[in-house]
Amino acid sequence: MKLVAWWQALIDEPGLLGRLRRQWPWVVMILGMLAGLVLVLLNHWRRGPVLIGLALIFGGICRLVLRDPGILAIRQHRWIDVTAYFGLGLGLIVFALIVPGTV
Repeated sequence: MKLVAWWQALIDEPGLLGRLRRQWPWVVMILGMLAGLVLVLLNHWRRGPVLIGLALIFGGICRLVLRDPGILAIRQHRWIDVTAYFGLGLGLIVFALIVPGTV
C-alpha cells in the first residue's frame, strides 16, 4: 500500500472512510452548514446564517485552489462554481448582518 497524506485516499480504498477522505472539502463544508442550521434552531439566527455563509465561502476557496475538489466541482468551468459559492456565501452573510434585530 502506497503512503498518502491524511486528506488523500487511494482510488481503491473501500468503504465509507475512503469516500469521505476523497470528498473532504465537501464534508467540511456540509458540516459547517449543519452547524449553522443547529445555531439557527437554537435561536442564534444571526450567527447561524453567518456560519453557513462562511462554509460556502470555504467551499469556493477549495474549488478555486484545489486541483481535484471532488464533488464541489459542479460545472466544468471553475469560475462559475467559485462565483456561485462566493456570491451565495457573501449574500447570506450580508443579509444576516443587515436585518434589524429585535430588542
